[in-house]
Amino acid sequence: MKWMPTCRETTELASRAMDARLSFADRMALRLHLAICKNCAQFNLQLQEMRRLFRVETGDSDDAVALAPDARQRIAAELQKELDP
Repeated sequence: MKWMPTCRETTELASRAMDARLSFADRMALRLHLAICKNCAQFNLQLQEMRRLFRVETGDSDDAVALAPDARQRIAAELQKELDP
């Protein structure tokens, strides 16, 4: 990645950073861009707030109720229908 990512690349990095640890270069590029771009910094804050609210709402518990097997099958079938030409 370039040393200064575009806004689009920055939003992708911010989203990815929510789920996985970014490489050192990507972390630095993200921080640099967030330091100078007000809009991307606001987007990143909104992502963090959504995550915080989700944790509050769910109680951040690992023993949360999972989808029932039949619901998983219905979702998988619908997704497969969308993917099939």
